[in-house]
Amino acid sequence: MALYLLAQRAHARRRRRVPQERVFKPRIQFLNMPEEQVMRRYQLNPEMIRDLCHALECDLQPSTGRSHALPVYVKVTAALNFYTSGTFQTPAGDAAGISQASMSRCVSQVTTALTRRANAYIHFPFQPQQQARTKEEFLRIAGFPNVLGTLGCTHVALKPPSDHENLYRNPLRFHSMNMQLVCDAHGMITHVVAEFPGSVPDAHILSCSSLRGIFEGHQNMDGWLLADGTYPLKPWLLTPVEAAETAAEQRYNAAHMATQAVVGRTVGALKGRFRCLDRAGGVLQYSPLKVCHIFVACCVLHNMAVGQGIAMPEGVELGARPPAQASPHPEPLSQEAQCLRQELITSYFS
Repeated sequence: MALYLLAQRAHARRRRRVPQERVFKPRIQFLNMPEEQVMRRYQLNPEMIRDLCHALECDLQPSTGRSHALPVYVKVTAALNFYTSGTFQTPAGDAAGISQASMSRCVSQVTTALTRRANAYIHFPFQPQQQARTKEEFLRIAGFPNVLGTLGCTHVALKPPSDHENLYRNPLRFHSMNMQLVCDAHGMITHVVAEFPGSVPDAHILSCSSLRGIFEGHQNMDGWLLADGTYPLKPWLLTPVEAAETAAEQRYNAAHMATQAVVGRTVGALKGRFRCLDRAGGVLQYSPLKVCHIFVACCVLHNMAVGQGIAMPEGVELGARPPAQASPHPEPLSQEAQCLRQELITSYFS
């Protein structure tokens, strides 16, 4: 009897050790979807997704020989689904036919691959021919001359690190990273600074960025940027006249506002395309560094879409801008910049 019981227990142990067959979720292939549905879900057309898969293949190709390793197209479309849905990983992963853990790995791998290639898609107009074309395109908007870009910042919400929570609380009283960008007249992003927590003022980010060196250290920079009144007036950064009195100053301000509005529309379109960047889509549950990388990756994808002439989606409601913050290192008023702005007003807007 004892031998019989031992045999039964051994048999039960062997049965428990039999591995359960893994269940693999069905995967949605974008090539089998109507183009309109692909555009709605991924904000890129099928041809662009194929090109993206090819461009990122060397970074995303599975190193394992397992039969169920995720192919490149699944990783790319899973990450795109996350960027565009504004939801956290489980819903986006279900749509891609993969688990939450796999979804997280896909987002990480694709984000890293895109940020490595950022310089190929985000570049400032350094060459004279590029500058001439950029200035001509801006001039058509409202007659403001010599504009090489419009400058602004936007906040991307995140779950802050517990040890430095206060650094990430912005003036609108939610936690974020404060991202600076410059764009051209078509909404193409030409410069990005993604590294500062939400409490850092816009003007301080500018002072720490490479833009000063670009304009003050390059002989061939012939033009200026436009920014709103939260920034200091500089010879290469023109802001509105604070208390416009003359008709010429008012015309200058009107042209400045119409031209500067491009950066607001670009931010709205960026967050409209990639809802993970918009606070209404939820708070990103990643480290500050990963949030910055996701932002840059979305800027790369945005530029790809603009470059291919894909229409911008309806921009998200940006809401109120944070109140102006004093920079921890305020700069003295530039007499040179004041004289330059006054000469411009006299020459072009009188």
